[in-house]
Amino acid sequence: MNKKIIFGLALILVTGSVYASINKDLAVNYSSKYIETDEAVTLEVTDVEKKKVEEIKKIFNISGDYESFTILSDPMNSDSGSDYLNKLIKNKSITTYRWSDEKLGELSVSYTSDGEFISYSKWTSSNEENNKKKYSKDNALKAAENILKKAIKDFDKKYILSDYSIRPGSDYIDLTYQRLLAGIPLADNYLNVSFSTETGEISDMMLMGDNSYAITFLKDEDFKGEAKISLEDAQKIFLEKSPLTLSYKVTKDGKSVEKVFSSDVVDIDALTGKVFKNNLRDPFMPYATEEAKDSAGLSEVEVKKIDGLKDLKKKSEAKDKALEIVGKSYTVESISLTSDKDNYYYRINLENEKNPGSLLLNAKTLKLVSLDIYNDKRDVKTKVTDEEAKKIALDFLEKYGDKTELNLEKIDVKKFDYTTIPFIPRFVNSLPVLGEGVTIAVDDEKNVVTYEKYFSTADFSKAKDIALTKDEANKIYLNSKNFGLKYEMTEEGPKLLYGKIKNIVPLVGEDKILRDKFGNVVNFKNQISYEDFDNAKNKEAINYLKDMEIGTIGKKLSDKITYKEFIELISRNYGWEYYDDNRYGFDMNKVKDKKIPERDVIKFLIIDNSLQDFTKAKGIFKDDLFKNQKSLKEYENYYIIARGFGYIGDEINPDKELNLEEILYIIYNSIK
Repeated sequence: MNKKIIFGLALILVTGSVYASINKDLAVNYSSKYIETDEAVTLEVTDVEKKKVEEIKKIFNISGDYESFTILSDPMNSDSGSDYLNKLIKNKSITTYRWSDEKLGELSVSYTSDGEFISYSKWTSSNEENNKKKYSKDNALKAAENILKKAIKDFDKKYILSDYSIRPGSDYIDLTYQRLLAGIPLADNYLNVSFSTETGEISDMMLMGDNSYAITFLKDEDFKGEAKISLEDAQKIFLEKSPLTLSYKVTKDGKSVEKVFSSDVVDIDALTGKVFKNNLRDPFMPYATEEAKDSAGLSEVEVKKIDGLKDLKKKSEAKDKALEIVGKSYTVESISLTSDKDNYYYRINLENEKNPGSLLLNAKTLKLVSLDIYNDKRDVKTKVTDEEAKKIALDFLEKYGDKTELNLEKIDVKKFDYTTIPFIPRFVNSLPVLGEGVTIAVDDEKNVVTYEKYFSTADFSKAKDIALTKDEANKIYLNSKNFGLKYEMTEEGPKLLYGKIKNIVPLVGEDKILRDKFGNVVNFKNQISYEDFDNAKNKEAINYLKDMEIGTIGKKLSDKITYKEFIELISRNYGWEYYDDNRYGFDMNKVKDKKIPERDVIKFLIIDNSLQDFTKAKGIFKDDLFKNQKSLKEYENYYIIARGFGYIGDEINPDKELNLEEILYIIYNSIK
């Protein structure tokens, strides 16, 4: 191969390596820091602390002559949202032991004042050549548990491996351990571990989830974990109270819509069988409406033009409407006219001695689009009931909002210390539209402090019917093992419930694959299997990709692959709706169902790996790397770059429609 090509390819590889290293440095230091308060203090190294430091150095195999060592103690945040947890962590603190050195790098370990492990982070500033040894998931597991079993008392009783991932193009293997309480999963509480395949060492360990630091103070002996309702009975209650039902799902770009089965799965009290509402969970609160999120301020020329439009309300009318909504205790600080592709809006900033705010009005109708009143109350327990909040919300909607396509019979209410929040869902053709509707927050004084409307502009008439029944969809969900017995933190402490183990909104569509509301496949790796796997030429490569969540569900290796399926393959489990027409140069809606040929597999992978700029080079490529090379035309340089990086060999067939196995091997070559 031409030496210039070799030098160019080597340069891009070196540059990419340095970039990854720098970003890992930033990521490690950012994610590993415990947020310190103004009350944090540096501790003296007493005999007790010396003993603790010696113990930590032994557990984490810390050696080397670091130039700096500090011990920092920081009080724990006592506002967990749970009275039960607040009592447990009262007067507790987190102590961080930190070593740093210009040559050796930085290392920190954090424990609670009761001796419970919180986090570990190690960054090494090494300029040495990367370790060429290959490390597997088993190596990562062995390294992690060798430390964790020493760092966490009764580790095997408190944690169980729930997931792992090997990121394409990354030097890390990530392990996720589910927190257990009396042998039962504690919902949304995990221990994440990152293993460096460069050094063969653990780089990060950190507790993740709701109140994860405070959770360390829970003791198994305080919880019996004995359910009086069976799993079978709980499933029947689920099917009665909150089964997956037919709904509309609008794609991320808002351009298309599909029909899926979905549900906001309710929790069921494992002792009584009654539906349980946990007020500790945060609801989804949109911060910008669909109508306003893409709006932009207008130039003077545009404003002069728009001022002459007869169908826009005057600014004085907008001001009067704003004060009618929020009350005379507010003054209007500013009014600006904004627009998006469909509408014009008045953005109005409000001032008040205690609670400033802002609102957005449709400039033609003066209907309220959004309202946000700042509230810094933290010591209030609202006494507003669900029914009162519903009535206040509906009255407000009647006066200032728009009830079109809102289902006023399906209002969901969430209650918090100082606000009660009704959500009114959008329904089209008698079906719910996932994630769309109106959110209205009512404070403890029965004032509306937030109003947010989220409506997409998708064409629902284009949504195709799906050949999937409600019973089939619910069976898929219940067989996924994401519905089961769990503990979940509440205001009064951990409560034994039946419900979703992972906090997802389940979706099941035409392909009969369980996904979350973002389109990610749930337990993706476990669902990848090929009935003709025994005939594969390179089983190790296919399993390696499976560990990286690269594969398909419900396909044979011998099956031809469409453009849409290929995009889903290289975007892992996120779905083809994340495809960017501008990046790849294809109108996917025109070709998505056609079989993809080798030439576009090569082109897409070069672009996906950010190597397309090399295809623009002129006069440096050999013209005899492939047979009939010039017939490749605009694909020639893509093939040359792919050959240089080892994606392919000398034999090519640009027009051939590749099967899944052939495509997987090209992907494997691109990342191995």
